Amino acid sequence: MASVNPRLDRLVAHMPEVTAEVRAEMARRAARVRAVVAAHVDSGALSRSLSVETNSVDSTVSIADPNVLAINYGHRTKSGRVVEGIHAIEAGMT
Repeated sequence: MASVNPRLDRLVAHMPEVTAEVRAEMARRAARVRAVVAAHVDSGALSRSLSVETNSVDSTVSIADPNVLAINYGHRTKSGRVVEGIHAIEAGMT
């Protein structure tokens, strides 16, 4: 009977070709997020809060601005005006 190495996921994740492709994909996704965020220039805090973190097998694009949800998805002002979201998070997911 055939068996699969229980560590196969770790072995594949650390292959040089796989790590290179993961980093390349993260660079493409981060570029899309940065482009959307760059178009939203209010105080510059959103852009400054964006970071890309990479370890040996994973990468993450993070936006640490405390207003990221309202900026990304939209919100209403105190006067009731609707402000559309910029959808930067979604840009990184496609």
